[in-house]
Amino acid sequence: MEVFTMLIMHISTLFAYSVLLASTTLIIWSLRYEGVGSTLGKFVGSFVFILSLLSMLCIAYYGFKDWTQGSFETSTSMPMEMHQEMMKKMMPQMMEKMMEHMGHMENMGTQKGENHSHSHISQ
Repeated sequence: MEVFTMLIMHISTLFAYSVLLASTTLIIWSLRYEGVGSTLGKFVGSFVFILSLLSMLCIAYYGFKDWTQGSFETSTSMPMEMHQEMMKKMMPQMMEKMMEHMGHMENMGTQKGENHSHSHISQ
């Protein structure tokens, strides 16, 4: 779960950078041009720029908080003892199903062979 949290943090950071870049581009565009839409572009670009900065600060705060608590250092995989115990419980069932499947495959092969040999004899 911790690796998933770190992945989400990185994706959120990249998304915040993208929005920051887009809002900066909109602000620069609206400063260069005069006329219809220029004022709206300045307002929207500035508003989104401020929101993306706040979002980046929030992501950095919670990412640092999780990092200092050691969340990113632990493995998300199952402890080895639990994995071995689960395999011990599942192995007999898996082997039984595999042998059952092999028996079905063997029966299908002998039936096909019998049918083939009967057709060969009748010719």
